[in-house]
Amino acid sequence: MVDWVKIRGDFPATDNGTYFISAGMSPLPRQVFEGVMSEYRKICECGDINWEDDIKRNRNVRGKVGKLIGANADDIAFIVNTSTSMSLLALSLKIELGTGFNVISMMDEFPATTVPFEYQDIDMRYVTPVEGRYPICSILDQLDGNTKAVLTSYVQYATGFRQDLKKLGEELKKRDVLFLVNSTQGFPYFPIDVKGMGIDALSASLHKWGMIGQAGAIFYTSPEFRKRFPTPIAGWQSVVPDEGDFIYTKKNGKIRLLESSEQYMCGCINLQVLNAFETALDYQSSIGYDNIRKRIFELSDYLVSRLKEVNAAIISPIFNCDERSAAISFNLGDDTAGCVSYLEKRKIYVSYRNRNIRVSLNVFNDEGDIDTLMDAISGYSTS
Repeated sequence: MVDWVKIRGDFPATDNGTYFISAGMSPLPRQVFEGVMSEYRKICECGDINWEDDIKRNRNVRGKVGKLIGANADDIAFIVNTSTSMSLLALSLKIELGTGFNVISMMDEFPATTVPFEYQDIDMRYVTPVEGRYPICSILDQLDGNTKAVLTSYVQYATGFRQDLKKLGEELKKRDVLFLVNSTQGFPYFPIDVKGMGIDALSASLHKWGMIGQAGAIFYTSPEFRKRFPTPIAGWQSVVPDEGDFIYTKKNGKIRLLESSEQYMCGCINLQVLNAFETALDYQSSIGYDNIRKRIFELSDYLVSRLKEVNAAIISPIFNCDERSAAISFNLGDDTAGCVSYLEKRKIYVSYRNRNIRVSLNVFNDEGDIDTLMDAISGYSTS
């Protein structure tokens, strides 16, 4: 049995307020903070002499990420953020496909997903949600003969709606349509099997549920996708090095891209924080992702029951557990924005998204946090 009280004690942030904004950025547990400091201590004490070992460790970390999503280290890159991942995808499609094609996406997408495609003047067509959900039939109805890709989040940031990636991926494969996924609000808490789900490319920023701060994003691409859509940009770490060397030094020679996803890792990255991400993965694995999901759903059930007591309008789809995530959004009418400010003054931290209050629940939250939130909302409503 998981000792949730002990888990809560791992997070100093719980001493400084009631924290419901992990969907914006998760605080770090002490163990991860110490892991980051350990990596930087090596530079402080030894400079760059561990660089080759750090490169090898980074590949091992990417291997751990790969196991979580049904891939391997060769299919995983670390990128500065999801906006960059999506920009690479958009530019690749534009270079290889030219004009005259369209991409289907969701109206509720966070701009990191869609702005890179719109900036490339790609014809974007958006599916309208049905009561906060995106039924697969609604997505498929938007496809036509010129549709080359569907671009969706695993979990919608504003509502917490979680898409059935397996069913959607199966349908897209039947139609030979690329499947591109932003999994920032789903990874690593919710299951992903990139092959079983038919996902061609996937990105997930790590500062949400990765518990490592703004370290960057994971970027998965299938070998078939990379062969058809190679990286549209390259740097010294993207290409096959000279024989017997670790870098390519020729000029006006024939450049060969690495076949692995390392072709996207153009140059130097923050190896220290990204390698410390292994500590975060180990910490979460020690709790168990099944246990994490069960705990989140227990807390969200309790939150929903308390919200019904104050007649809040619950925006998130809550009736099907397979469509729920760690975020619940609700509305209090004209007082919603004012309530967010009222809560913050009392060190109760929620997010204001699409004119709704979003509460994101994490492993350190408990029923007492929810009671604190609801007591404050009740106090605001009667003031």
